[in-house]
Amino acid sequence: MPWGMSELDYTRLISTLNNPPKVKYPVVLPDFFVDHFVVFEKLDRLLDGLKRLAEQGGGNLLENEQFLRRGGNAVNTASALLSLGLNPRLIVTTDEYGASLLKALVDSEMDLSHIHTDGRLSSTVSIETEHSGRKVNLMVSDSGSASEFAFSDLTENDIDVIEGSGIVALVNLNHNKKSAELAQDLFQMTKESSTAKTFINMGDPSGNPEIVPQLVDRVFKTGLVDIVGLNENEVGWIAQSLTGDQERWKNMPTKPELWLEGAQLIAKETGVRIDLHTPHYAATIEGDAMTAIPAFAVESRVVCGAGDAWNAGDIYGSLLELPPLDRLTLANATASLYVSSLSATHPQLPDIVKYLESAPLLSGDGTKLLKVQ
Repeated sequence: MPWGMSELDYTRLISTLNNPPKVKYPVVLPDFFVDHFVVFEKLDRLLDGLKRLAEQGGGNLLENEQFLRRGGNAVNTASALLSLGLNPRLIVTTDEYGASLLKALVDSEMDLSHIHTDGRLSSTVSIETEHSGRKVNLMVSDSGSASEFAFSDLTENDIDVIEGSGIVALVNLNHNKKSAELAQDLFQMTKESSTAKTFINMGDPSGNPEIVPQLVDRVFKTGLVDIVGLNENEVGWIAQSLTGDQERWKNMPTKPELWLEGAQLIAKETGVRIDLHTPHYAATIEGDAMTAIPAFAVESRVVCGAGDAWNAGDIYGSLLELPPLDRLTLANATASLYVSSLSATHPQLPDIVKYLESAPLLSGDGTKLLKVQ
């Protein structure tokens, strides 16, 4: 069902969020990264400065901002879910040093009882800058244990907590060469021994493209995953795998006219619910039913983690069994309040209620794109 002005009434959603029913906790896995942010105003300035330093044999590049934050899609998604009032269970592998950093970087209320410390720290240098009029996030990562996490790493306590959950979210699989095996084994066990829903967001596979057809064949097409969360870039990769047409589906961020078509193709070919988030609008597609709404118009101050915040809203909306329009609105509002915050702070439910009550503006680009679909 396409978007229409008469449908954007937040009364029902606000009523639910003011008195949300109790839901089972979500489980999120498998990655934790220490993110070292380096912020430059313009990409050209950074590149010119680095070239100058290289030509002089080294040196120090000044006039930038740097800071450390929690990283990894699993940790950021769990942090957003915690802020929304849930008690997520986080399952990740790092080392002792990483575990101490994780404890310092997340809210003290976060359940860290399923953190494995027998692995290797995963870390990222995240360069935030502007290029061609758009804020971009350029990540240089050492995958650490995120590249090796396997189903066999789960302990009996981990499995117990998975079996008692309401949804199992497997994210950031692009680092893991055996991600399809992990997803297949994890979701097979989940389906056989629990009533939990299963959720995947594979992340950008451009550095590890061979995982895409494996995930499609072993997980997406087999009924093991209930919900696939993805952005416009990931739509292109999965559509290429399904159709073999690389030319049509490559460089998807520059082809907004194909975003919804690609998501509908994936939903049709796999039978999975597809939850799409883009800079301009969001959509959910299940079978022949589709709901799509514009994003909120906000000033973006934070680039990294926007998709994680959106996924958290989508996961919570799924646990609440919200109607598609309300679930998309909750996800959009969660992401909008996060990216517009000055300190990369995830919103709480009262923040979202207040925001929706203010009748926030919708994305003009999103409105135009959806009207021409």
